[in-house]
Amino acid sequence: MVVLGLDVGKDSLAACFLLPAPSGAITLPAVPNTQAGFKALLRFAHQHDVVPADLHVVMEATSVYWEECATALHEARCTVSVENPAQIKYFARSILRRGKTDCMDAETIARYGATRPPKAWHPPDQHSTELKLLVRERTALTTTVQQERNRRHAMEHRSTSSPTLLTLVDERIELLEQQIKAIEAAMKQLLAGHARLEPQMRLLLSVPGFGFLSAVSVLAETDGFSAIETGAQLCAFCGIAPSPVQSGTSVRGRGRISKMGNAHLRRTAYLAALGAAHSHGRLGVFYQHLRLAGKPPKVARIALARKLLRVGLAVVKSGQPYQEDYQRPEHTAA
Repeated sequence: MVVLGLDVGKDSLAACFLLPAPSGAITLPAVPNTQAGFKALLRFAHQHDVVPADLHVVMEATSVYWEECATALHEARCTVSVENPAQIKYFARSILRRGKTDCMDAETIARYGATRPPKAWHPPDQHSTELKLLVRERTALTTTVQQERNRRHAMEHRSTSSPTLLTLVDERIELLEQQIKAIEAAMKQLLAGHARLEPQMRLLLSVPGFGFLSAVSVLAETDGFSAIETGAQLCAFCGIAPSPVQSGTSVRGRGRISKMGNAHLRRTAYLAALGAAHSHGRLGVFYQHLRLAGKPPKVARIALARKLLRVGLAVVKSGQPYQEDYQRPEHTAA
């Protein structure tokens, strides 16, 4: 399979084909990041007797500019992989790559794909994509509302305030709150009757600590756990996994969470843990046990957030609601 590395920009793509000998690596700079540019890449591959089914396209997840390209090439029956930019960055360091241009980056991405063949990417479900957009827009609006309230509070306490400005801020806050309500209504309408998302939503809501907003955020950010199989994968995905700092007998750094992952999901899990910590069931007992063991409140809440994500994943994957008295079955020796 021929590897095509793409360095994605807002307006253009730098491309590098790793063709069989004697051609080797061929770089195509400044291909438009449009449908015409995607077709030009496929035409170039065809000129070298490479059909889309034999083309493995590797690119970085650069903001949102990669999405149209990845979707178009996937629909053309290419194998597409979308990688974390940090992986490409450290791969470039591992091969002692010197210098940085778009063409050099495209070649590095191509060699990464040839050396460590990444997993194939598939376009997410349209409903899940729309749900994620709604969730993130609501988060942005709630942040803006709080900022406007803080501004209003500051205006009220100035020695000289402006009634006109106070009225404008009040109207702006009212408009934003109406938009938040409209977004929440759109979320519920999107979930209603959906064959996959609605049952998953009901299952998550059975777990103490998950409300409507936290459950819908988890489903949106993980695409309904479609590409996640284990709790360890989920914790790594959102950057809430432990990150110890130890080496030999002399290095004993302070352990932290990695924070290398989905910040939206990490924040949702932490907020859900704030509610679960006060429950009277097993999750609340788990939190109190950590506190009695001397763990600081924030450390205990992070541990509870990690446990909540694992429980939520297990509930959704099993298809069974949360059971307070659940006991893990014992495995008997054969």
